Amino acid sequence: MGRIRQSKKDDLARSARLPFSEKLALTAAASRSAGTHLILRETFADPLLEIIKLFNLAVKHKVFPKYALAGGLAVEYYGAPINTVDADFLVVFPETSGGLLDASRFFEFFQQQGAQSAGEYLLLHDSKFQMIPANTSLDREALEAAVCVTEKGISFSVVTLEFLIALKLRAWRYKDRLHINHLLDSGVVPDNGKLEPILKRHNLGQRWQELLSEWS
Repeated sequence: MGRIRQSKKDDLARSARLPFSEKLALTAAASRSAGTHLILRETFADPLLEIIKLFNLAVKHKVFPKYALAGGLAVEYYGAPINTVDADFLVVFPETSGGLLDASRFFEFFQQQGAQSAGEYLLLHDSKFQMIPANTSLDREALEAAVCVTEKGISFSVVTLEFLIALKLRAWRYKDRLHINHLLDSGVVPDNGKLEPILKRHNLGQRWQELLSEWS
């Protein structure tokens, strides 16, 4: 059993080193063969890149100053291919005088570009995406620290591995713990010098140690 588990980890580590677009294509192919519905039906990579182009356009038109890819697709960016049901983007939401978050301007922009509203989500080319409010201290830090990367000549921002782990620890759902385990199984190693201060500031150190003890 130990050899089988190590072999699976080796496979995950190899696939984690693939370009992001190749990971997306592998996920799409696996889901099609299994008859699983995906948010990105065609090649998985191209519809996501079309959505990213709209986010870049939104920044250019000053709809919001910055965004960052987060959630399951950020997990896939750093780790091995993994199935996900939507694309999550961190964005700071405007606040009303009463302190309520108001993303109506964001929705209007994307709808003008051809996206359709579906509750809290937006749909483009049958691909579901949503904007996550980066209005708490942890989310704002994650957004500000996001790194710029390039895929197929298209630049976009993605949360750092360390902030991704912190966001998942804060959410602490079963899915989020699985995502962190997936990253660790993929051989992805966070920079403790960067991770520990984040966890300390946001009181997440105990959850991290608990997860590590269960994972090991």
